[in-house]
Amino acid sequence: MKHRRIVFGVCCLSGLALTQERPFRTETRVVQVPVSVTDTKGHNVDGLKAADFVVLDDGAAQQIELDTFGTGAAPISLVIAIQNSAVSTPAMVKIRRIGGMIQPLVIGHRGEAAVMTFDNQIRWRQDFTSEPDLIQASVRNLKSTSQAQARLFDAVVEAANRMRDRKGRKVVLLISETRDRGSEARLEQAIEAVEREGVEVFAAPYSATATTWIAKPEDLPPPSAPNYLAVFTELFRLAKTNDTQALTRATGGSEYPFLRERAVEQAVEALGVEVHSQYILSFPPGAARPGMHQIDVSIPGRADLSLRSRQAYWAE
Repeated sequence: MKHRRIVFGVCCLSGLALTQERPFRTETRVVQVPVSVTDTKGHNVDGLKAADFVVLDDGAAQQIELDTFGTGAAPISLVIAIQNSAVSTPAMVKIRRIGGMIQPLVIGHRGEAAVMTFDNQIRWRQDFTSEPDLIQASVRNLKSTSQAQARLFDAVVEAANRMRDRKGRKVVLLISETRDRGSEARLEQAIEAVEREGVEVFAAPYSATATTWIAKPEDLPPPSAPNYLAVFTELFRLAKTNDTQALTRATGGSEYPFLRERAVEQAVEALGVEVHSQYILSFPPGAARPGMHQIDVSIPGRADLSLRSRQAYWAE
């Protein structure tokens, strides 16, 4: 009988065999690669087999195994990382209402979720739990601050570090603007952190400008609030790079932009559908050289299909 323990993107495959003398245990490190497959209309494609995929590790073809979410082999550890700086005030009203959707739609009964916020500081609002009431309460009670900074990259690095010893699949959901504001870490360091720990990054980004123009008056900070004018000054700053897109593409995740409240709910619904429909490919890296390895996943002969998967893994 085989039993799989998945540990951060590089996981352990344990086999237990019985002989006439005594049971023995073997253990092999394997690399885990969640893959999203869609058709020309953007619909998820099911029914594929391991033989349909080709996986290259630094250009070398690998012998792969295939799991799906339905096998129960890989429970999800989800970090919901929410920007709560001053410009987040209009969006925060909408974000507070999604906490009750996380357990039934995304992590399921076997998964766990944690909640963090980031402005000029990174705060853990709820450690990993499978209790839906705790997840919902931690999101419902969030408030924006008067800070201008939003340390997106630092939050991603800390989330990856917190999940280092988590078993199963590891996912970060960023609910934030599309760019970093003041992190010590650089984009390259954030990507390396999530690739090292095998974390998929998904993002529900919003435009501070757009969410303000559609917000109700009661959603905005009162004129007496600290840095009230700074909120509106920041709304007109244009991003030169889309940092969330870089993180999602590097790890095989997706972006679900939102403006209105229903759109952020749809982002969570779309995340749940995608993580539950992914194919989980795995392969042993063998005598892999230490450092970052490039991963290429394809389905030969199926030009009608689009694939998204992590683009690298880290070998110790």
